[in-house]
Amino acid sequence: MLIKNGKLLLDKDFEYHDLVIRDGRIAEVLPYRSGYQDAEVYDARGSVVIPGLIDLEVHGAAGYDMSDACDEAYETIGNYLISRGVTSYIGAIDSFPEDILEEAYTAAGRWMSDRRPGACLLGLNMRGPFLNPEVCGYHEKDALRLPDIGLFRKLQELSGGNIRIVNVSPELEGAKEFILRVCDEVIVALSNSAADFDKARWAFAWKARWCADIYRNMPVLSVTEPGLIGAAMDIAQFITLRFDNDEYIHPSLLRMTFNEFWGRMALVSGMTAYTGLPAGSYEIEGHTVSKKRDRAKFEDGTDAGSVLSLDACMSAVLGMGSVPSPLVFRAATEMPARALGLFDEIGSITPGKRADLAVLDLHTYNVQSVFKDGVMVFDERKEYV
Repeated sequence: MLIKNGKLLLDKDFEYHDLVIRDGRIAEVLPYRSGYQDAEVYDARGSVVIPGLIDLEVHGAAGYDMSDACDEAYETIGNYLISRGVTSYIGAIDSFPEDILEEAYTAAGRWMSDRRPGACLLGLNMRGPFLNPEVCGYHEKDALRLPDIGLFRKLQELSGGNIRIVNVSPELEGAKEFILRVCDEVIVALSNSAADFDKARWAFAWKARWCADIYRNMPVLSVTEPGLIGAAMDIAQFITLRFDNDEYIHPSLLRMTFNEFWGRMALVSGMTAYTGLPAGSYEIEGHTVSKKRDRAKFEDGTDAGSVLSLDACMSAVLGMGSVPSPLVFRAATEMPARALGLFDEIGSITPGKRADLAVLDLHTYNVQSVFKDGVMVFDERKEYV
């Protein structure tokens, strides 16, 4: 296949080039209007071509949650992600009673054992239950518990070894021993934490590597007590940032965050089951959730989780006018691939890599077409099997 007339995201900026795909891989990046001939041609005139988006935190979509433990849920989530330009993702499972966690990790691991349609599920993010109840956000407090190596080992086995990330509040009793015992098996991310700077610094010394969902559910940074945010700026190998509007983070701080963390930061959606549903009220696990265009809230007005897909999060950042567009796109493609150790395979338009691509409108950045393994699996006019 030849993709011609497109503006490709290459290295650090967009450039006009022709792109050749063979056997599901990126074969060649040719000069613009190269004259290359192919039986199958995609004309990307008026579009940008970027690597398929990679989302490191997906809780659900279109009415389904990663904890629903059924193939219909994973299929729906994967297909919705493809329609938003996301070709690979990490499924996040929240804090639930142990029996529900067992079912969820077993079912998700079974789903991952075969090649599936939709976005590729790269692994699982154990988003709970080892979190501080004082800053747990929308997590159910009754389901939270102290770090438990036995529970982790059980769920990892049930998942077929597919847990890639586990979140921990480092100030909890037993956090040090837990982190030291699992840090060589999975990525330990610090989140939902009231830790001071010294406690957070020690957690990174224990080989925690990430700070997840920075600025959310953690104390604000101050000049006398930088806390987890300051420790992450100083030490963390990587952070994830969920951004949906300027009520959460001021545009100037957004710009400073990209400057401070560039090269070790990924945008994530954190999208929940409400993503893709019409605005309205929904009953879930005994709560009434009001969903609007760009947010969902519980009855008391607190945040019920993200309702924006990763492409919409990128648009929100770009709408602030604070960050150059190539950096925003790379934060949702290259940086997640590097963080997972998969940059040799995905995350950039480079010969030899998997031909996972998203074609976006040059002006609006709306998703027009998506390629997975070199095959068109979605476009704005028609879905492909």
